[in-house]
Amino acid sequence: MATQAQITAVQQLYVSYLGRAADSAGLAFWSNAISTGTATVASVATGLTLANEYKTAYAGLTNDALVDKVYTNVLGRPADAAGKAFWVASFANGSVKADTFVSSLISSLGTQDQQTINNKTFVAQTYTDTAGASYSPVAAAAVLVGVNNTVASVNTAITAINSGTLVGLVPGAGLINALATAQTAEAAVQTGNTATVNTLVTKLAANVTAGTATDLLAANATYAQKVAAITADANTFRTAVSTDSTTVLTAKAADAAKAVDTARTALTADGKTKAATYESAVKANVALTGAKAADVAAVKAGLTADTTFDAAVIAKAAAVDPSITNSSTLYDFYVAATTTAAQRANLDTALKDVPYLATFKATATVDVTKNAAVKAEADAKTAIDAADGNDGVANAAGEFSAILKLKTDADTLVTKAIAADADVAAVKVVTDANKVANDASLKAAADITAFNSANTAAKIVNIGNVSGDAAVKESFYFADKVGLTAGTDYTIGTATAATQFGTGDSIVLGTGYTFNSGALTTGNNNALEFFLVKTDTGTQVVVESTAFGSAAVTANASTGVATAADAVTVINLVGVTADHLSVANGVVSYV
Repeated sequence: MATQAQITAVQQLYVSYLGRAADSAGLAFWSNAISTGTATVASVATGLTLANEYKTAYAGLTNDALVDKVYTNVLGRPADAAGKAFWVASFANGSVKADTFVSSLISSLGTQDQQTINNKTFVAQTYTDTAGASYSPVAAAAVLVGVNNTVASVNTAITAINSGTLVGLVPGAGLINALATAQTAEAAVQTGNTATVNTLVTKLAANVTAGTATDLLAANATYAQKVAAITADANTFRTAVSTDSTTVLTAKAADAAKAVDTARTALTADGKTKAATYESAVKANVALTGAKAADVAAVKAGLTADTTFDAAVIAKAAAVDPSITNSSTLYDFYVAATTTAAQRANLDTALKDVPYLATFKATATVDVTKNAAVKAEADAKTAIDAADGNDGVANAAGEFSAILKLKTDADTLVTKAIAADADVAAVKVVTDANKVANDASLKAAADITAFNSANTAAKIVNIGNVSGDAAVKESFYFADKVGLTAGTDYTIGTATAATQFGTGDSIVLGTGYTFNSGALTTGNNNALEFFLVKTDTGTQVVVESTAFGSAAVTANASTGVATAADAVTVINLVGVTADHLSVANGVVSYV
């Protein structure tokens, strides 16, 4: 691959020998030849002097005229008397030839003249990069006219390039494509994060009671609405845990653990045994989660709705315990910590023919285990409180359990804080990515606004808000290409004054589109295409919203394509015939 220095050297030769900026293909060919060693700067210079373009420009010139023309091309001024005499003499004595003259001249330039050639080369490279496939030799030469050793001359040339006022350039095409690229990238970020956002919505909505941002989201909530909701809830839930940082909470939990160790040391041997039992019961209880109220309510309702759960079944259940009179009391008795395993087994027998039994037990079993753990903790607390209050230590009864509760609560806060921190961090990853992508889109849109403010001879016009002006070159574009609504018709021009799309105007669809010069029925299923369709009032630019074969879209010989929802977007160019249109790289131009 050619280096920047090699590219600059070739561009400089084009400017000097041919008086124009290089076209992309020629620049790439010669600079790559130099990089691979198949050519040198000198041999490229020789090659340019052999080109018909060079011969046409310089053929038949005397040495005096040749020196003057090269000075004009290279330095933007005629040769001074001394310089001209020197080079004419050099031609005469054979110390310099046409193919080495420019390189020899450049190597002998003074500071100001060197700055001129540097400025011209820079402007030429900018034009080459900007024009791309829209390169025009006329514009490539015109852009160098007036460029000298001043910054002002360079700025004037760059403004001409950026405004698209040069022949063959589309005003703001680069800015329009940059906006489309930014919008596509932003949409890709959203698509890539949608699953993560939906997961966070579900997780956070289940975190607390109704009324939170995620809980209030509508079923058809947009991506932006979901992101706003998870951002609000993630921060709210973290604050609800504690306003302390996780680091502070961890330190407090460590202090609480030390207090437990100190209290345990003061216990008798019997107290230590009961304390160990209590600590184990607390851990087991903390680790368990009971069935959710909504799940329990659904199970009770489901059991009631089961037609096999009739009076006979209730009677059998009541035989186990008379407090059972319906599905609600059955569930409450089944999960109670005081209910024995034998009683549950008898209830299973009573319910064996009820199809809903499996669903009932799946939820009830969770509460059975939880309630048993709650009872085990309560029993162990009673035991350690009694031991701690009678161990001869000068502490109030129940001190150990109170100290352990402080530690358990502190540990729980740390666990909750870590989980909440993770949610906040996950949301931040999403919002940071969104911001970077959105900032790029906003900047691209702002660049278009700035372009329109800075230029009077060229404008970038949103097709969705057409306000064409026959007095300036215009580039029409879709301000929201990603959100382009299929089945929409746009019109540029009117039947009485078809002046809104004329000489110098263009429609920039973007490089992602392929022009299909055939009928709509020849569409390619695998490419995003656009077509030109003749109508009685002008020409339509028919743009596919998604890649498809276009067979479902038909054109009337008189009115063209009727709006086809979920298929194409139609731009009606009133008073414009197809022979006035040229197409290249996703751009439709009036010529």
